[in-house]
Amino acid sequence: MKELLYTVLELERRNKKEYCYFCRSLKEAVCQIRIRNEATDRIIQNSKACQSCKEKFENDELPKCSNCGRLERQTEFDYSVGRWICYCVRNNERQEKELPALPKERREATFYERQISELREKEKQLTEEVETHLEALEVSEVWNKKQKQKLLDEIKRLRERVKQLEEQNKQLVAQIETKK
Repeated sequence: MKELLYTVLELERRNKKEYCYFCRSLKEAVCQIRIRNEATDRIIQNSKACQSCKEKFENDELPKCSNCGRLERQTEFDYSVGRWICYCVRNNERQEKELPALPKERREATFYERQISELREKEKQLTEEVETHLEALEVSEVWNKKQKQKLLDEIKRLRERVKQLEEQNKQLVAQIETKK
């Protein structure tokens, strides 16, 4: 399979409604998912997705074609075989490795798409790290509360013991004074 660059771009609100390519219901699209061949910088798919399909894509739950890597709902129904087929099958695309684009042939949009993808990956990684740290902090807070409660209980027990010893001390002092 080709090395692909997936980029999610937010759609601007327009008067014309755009619909999701992946849902069978007519949900309004909120983002564009662009798939580009990394070697050639050629866009091989440009789809629009609703919020739920965007989340499925981010969680890697949208099915992809095993031949070309395109997202599966970007397909056509082939009545001759009675099922959905991918564009790569319909157009009989070659599966051989393509020559990479030369640096001067690279498009400016590709540069920004790569940056967007890298930043999204960093965001995902940092979000996971923050969540891990927050969970550790929460566990630490629970442990600290337990330790604090143990110490408070110990202090209370010691205060009670001190009171008992003071009472015994008073009784012993009183016994000594009565014997004199």
